[in-house]
Amino acid sequence: MAKQSLTDERMQKRIFWKQHIKECGRMGITQIEYCRQHKLSTKSFTYWKRRLRQKSSVSFVPVQVKPETPIVVDRSSELVLHKDGYRIEIKEGFNPAVLGEVLRTIRELKC
Repeated sequence: MAKQSLTDERMQKRIFWKQHIKECGRMGITQIEYCRQHKLSTKSFTYWKRRLRQKSSVSFVPVQVKPETPIVVDRSSELVLHKDGYRIEIKEGFNPAVLGEVLRTIRELKC
């Protein structure tokens, strides 16, 4: 239960700061002036502005999967790749073209 309320609290903070940052931009005044008018910490405003901008710059890249004849792999073989927090399991009948797309997508997200 405590974990759920912590998640809710984080979401509420994110929504709170997102609305204030959007409103500040709409009003066309400086951050300092906006924070003064709304009794907000300028350091917190700057922190959340940077944090929300970083989070929103991540996007999903569509991957088109085309059906192909799978490569036959020995049933006993399995490969697990761990790289930069990603885990990719390669099992029997994997599609090398799809694996290539996944790896390219991960590389692009890191830029």
